[in-house]
Amino acid sequence: MTQTAARQTQTPDAEQLASDIHQLEARLLKTDPTQEPTLYRSLYCTISLRQMQLLAKVSQPAASQAH
Repeated sequence: MTQTAARQTQTPDAEQLASDIHQLEARLLKTDPTQEPTLYRSLYCTISLRQMQLLAKVSQPAASQAH
């Protein structure tokens, strides 16, 4: 199993998601959207996805306490 597949099967914790976001943002800054538009869009979308996952992860304890 590849590292990516392994990561998808287990739920990443908030620290891992934040680390992923920082790494992806650094890579995005090094990518020229005019030279590699597909890679740029892919990185941008992946960052957005990780941010949503992080927000959901951080919001879970508060939502479970409200019930």
